[in-house]
Amino acid sequence: MRCPIRLIILCNLGISSTALCQKVNEAAVQRGIHLEVTAVGTVEFKKNPKDADLVLLEPQVRHLKSELQQITRKQNIPLELADPIAFVTMDGEKVLNQVLQILKAGSGSERPVRSMKNKSTKE
Repeated sequence: MRCPIRLIILCNLGISSTALCQKVNEAAVQRGIHLEVTAVGTVEFKKNPKDADLVLLEPQVRHLKSELQQITRKQNIPLELADPIAFVTMDGEKVLNQVLQILKAGSGSERPVRSMKNKSTKE
């Protein structure tokens, strides 16, 4: 059984990220992808950083990226900016595709991504 992808979406207070989390989760369910997505405000995350496979930062708090990367680097968690168009349109499918692409690429992280292990299959 594959481990779920653990995704955190950060915004200022966790309000807009909650809406986006719901859309991303719906897209994951439709595609049969096991995903645990959590909405967190930046202040809360700074006080109590959570473990994840990826942290996405919403556009309205992108000015905090450097500060938040200091936290995520200590835990070897990639932090990326959420696609601004996908955020504005609340396009869960597009954000999910972004997440999968980042995790597949490794995002420069040395942390192994448990949820994206390749299984050898015969074609």
